[in-house]
Amino acid sequence: MSFKAKILIVDDEAPMRFVIEHLLNAEGYHVTTAANGEIALELASRENFDLIMIDLIMPRKDGIETILLLRASQPQTKIIAMSGGWNGGSHSYLRLAGKIGASRTLAKPFDRATLLHAIESETGSGVLASS
Repeated sequence: MSFKAKILIVDDEAPMRFVIEHLLNAEGYHVTTAANGEIALELASRENFDLIMIDLIMPRKDGIETILLLRASQPQTKIIAMSGGWNGGSHSYLRLAGKIGASRTLAKPFDRATLLHAIESETGSGVLASS
């Protein structure tokens, strides 16, 4: 079976990883998940991903540091930064992520159509947001 794209989902919240993983698997993507930036960097050093989705506020290596390290080692990899807020500061974190190398940002919560559109735009996979 061929997949549309290989995507790494990095989020410290297990329910968020689970929902995104299952939604994208159902759409034909090959999905791997990581609970923090350290694990993500280890996975990305062994495997090439078409897209990495990174939560910005995480323990054990936050999303900003992870993006910086990924940009240094894999400048061609597309990155979507996501944040659900931290005392209302998620938008400034998302702006910073865009400045340091995220190709797109998503404010949590986001809906299925927004997620699929962002992934299609970054991977060129031609996903149609069907219901």
